[in-house]
Amino acid sequence: MIPKDTQYRTFSVALGRADNNKTSFQASISSEEPYLRGFGYEILDHSENAIDMSRSVDGLPILRDHDTSKPVGMAENLRIVRGRLIADFRFFSTEAGQEALTMVREGFRNVSVGYIIEEVEQEGQRDGFEVYRVKKWTLLEASLVPIPADPTVGVNRSRSIITLKGKRSMETNHGNNEIINEKSESLRVNQIVSTGEAYSRWVTQKDVATAVRENWSTDRFQDFIMAKMESKHTDTRDHLVGMSEREINNYSFGRALVAAMTNDWSKAGLERAASEAVARKFGQSPEGFFVPLDFFRRDFNIGTASEAGNLRPTELRGDLYVDALRNNIVVANMGLRVLSGLTGNVDLPRKATAGTIAALSEIGSASETNPTTAKVTLSPKRFGAYTEVSRQALIQSALALDTMIRDDLLQGAAVLIEGQILNGVGSSNEMTGIRNTSSIGTATAGTNGATLAWSNLVDLESACTNNNANPGAAAGYVTNSKARARAKITPRGTNLDFIIPPDALPDSMGRVSVNGYKCGFTNNVPSNLTKGTSTTVCSAAIFSADWSMGVLGLFGAPDITVDPYSKADTGQIKITLNQFADFGVRQPAAFSKIEDLLT
Repeated sequence: MIPKDTQYRTFSVALGRADNNKTSFQASISSEEPYLRGFGYEILDHSENAIDMSRSVDGLPILRDHDTSKPVGMAENLRIVRGRLIADFRFFSTEAGQEALTMVREGFRNVSVGYIIEEVEQEGQRDGFEVYRVKKWTLLEASLVPIPADPTVGVNRSRSIITLKGKRSMETNHGNNEIINEKSESLRVNQIVSTGEAYSRWVTQKDVATAVRENWSTDRFQDFIMAKMESKHTDTRDHLVGMSEREINNYSFGRALVAAMTNDWSKAGLERAASEAVARKFGQSPEGFFVPLDFFRRDFNIGTASEAGNLRPTELRGDLYVDALRNNIVVANMGLRVLSGLTGNVDLPRKATAGTIAALSEIGSASETNPTTAKVTLSPKRFGAYTEVSRQALIQSALALDTMIRDDLLQGAAVLIEGQILNGVGSSNEMTGIRNTSSIGTATAGTNGATLAWSNLVDLESACTNNNANPGAAAGYVTNSKARARAKITPRGTNLDFIIPPDALPDSMGRVSVNGYKCGFTNNVPSNLTKGTSTTVCSAAIFSADWSMGVLGLFGAPDITVDPYSKADTGQIKITLNQFADFGVRQPAAFSKIEDLLT
């Protein structure tokens, strides 16, 4: 049995252009686009006689938000064209009708249809779900709605109550708890489907189906997307230009530098072709020349003692560019996510506030839950680092200098980017760093600052846990060398050991254990801050319950420019690396800071 409940589906379609002098235009209001409901995929059949349009002989009412008290126009001349239901929208001259017309003229595009399911037929499976075709359905009305659940197929489900093969997908006895559960489930499914569509570059329909079928929360699905984004960017094969093993081994960074310096690429054909391939790959033009990410996969084992002074390098891992950069950033070693090879802006979704469910009396009225979402957008910001090499050394030992110059530039860029991750102000071309991200937790030492104490570190932890950001494996502190020195001579309390015991050996990444969490050190954390009368002597410290909530995005490939002029009087060449990057905090509650430690 199929209940006669009204169903709603919203299609974000390309409406016909509304002329400024007319009140009508053409619109596609439904299609056979599959929609994932709680019971499986639903397809609205648009074949002949499938749609009962008896109620629309004289036109179909156009409403606002499916509210029958808000008519704004009529949908007329309904017809089926290539699997789509097409209508001519005419708006009323009433205030509500003209307001709706203005909204459409200015880009409003979400049209929803209300309908009653009359007959359903199963037709196979898709992504592990059964597919059902609605063979007969009655059209009731069309509405303009503000927020479709799915921006691509645009589905806005009011109810997903349907009985198929004797199985009910949801309980529908209309008790308050059931209504709350139904709305929560509808919201969960719709958010997962819409998020999956928005991030289809990283997740598949099968991933979406698994999340829906296995009752994943929206937070878990968003974390899953972030993990997929990270793994795909860490594996930069999609961003390589396809150089062969021989070409990679023959590629010379030094030869490209000499060619750029002399503006003679006749002996650097491979390097020039690689730069042009990168430009095509990322749709960008270099200021100097691009270094292909393929190059950073190569093991270097070149150089002789007679060239530029014993520059024979040790054998390096054939890591990807992001890995070399990552290892030079202390915060990355804390668990920061790094996404490389980005080409366009990336939105990072998160749930800002959870919905609320209230305790009700036996016949009390349930309220709709209102969880809110937010996003952090990563957009490219330019960072540059440079090194200076003598013209003679570059000309005589370009091959031997490959590794030294590359690593020097990477280290310089890493220091600059880490400084922005921690301290960026979010303006004047800077990223928004952790310390300047709004809504992170804050702890204070004193009116005029105070000497580092054990309680300060506990307060940082509490600033996160009090906002329900419970520390896990990716939790930890980051501070500077002055705070580390102070912690080594400051006891946790009377007759207790020092905050950092003298026998606490750092791990391979230079971290020690503090308060049960890893603690990293970098002098990019400032020690010249002011609090009250303590001027330019205060240090900062940062704690995160989950460092993976911070995301660094690297855009495109490294761009190298060669300046043979500004240092011409000393016979030096200035080599500059430009990298585009951005940083964002997905969940501010996972971070806290203190900025008035006297160290």
